[in-house]
Amino acid sequence: EFDEDEASFDPEAAPAIELAPPIATQERLLLLAPLVRRWKESLPAHVAARFNEEFVVPTSAADAIWLARDLARLMDEIETEGTDWAKLATLVSGNLAGWWQVTLDFLGIVTDNWPKLLAERGLSNPAAHRSALIRLEAARLKRTPPAGPVIAAGSTGSIPATAELLAVIAGLPNGAVVLPG
Repeated sequence: EFDEDEASFDPEAAPAIELAPPIATQERLLLLAPLVRRWKESLPAHVAARFNEEFVVPTSAADAIWLARDLARLMDEIETEGTDWAKLATLVSGNLAGWWQVTLDFLGIVTDNWPKLLAERGLSNPAAHRSALIRLEAARLKRTPPAGPVIAAGSTGSIPATAELLAVIAGLPNGAVVLPG
């Protein structure tokens, strides 16, 4: 966890204080759902006809919220891993390319619309915000190593930003990392 009180007294922590706050979970769902419904309404009929099979997309507000929830989870995973959304377009070719294009059109909600919406509101995605704070804490510890012990316990470092923090802690003069088990 990032200590915002401590950051207010650290002149080097200005980037942390200036970070846009994360959007609330419910607000994110309520903003994503209309984007999902709009995508469904703009889906060209020729795409559905192209596959000659039932094409299921959200048809109600409940379906849109359900799909928005899954999209939010994907957003968190992508941003936690620090993956570039632009790389998605190059992942699939061949027989799946048609369906993949439908998926990329859907993900346009995140790559095209979502950043603008967050910027207008002065907010950030929760996973990106968390990773930024963890990296800022790692930089602070590296810049100003504490005199006393710093112990990280119970984390495997499965989140890249956390792994970076654990590496910094392990390298501190009085740092220790205690892995689970």
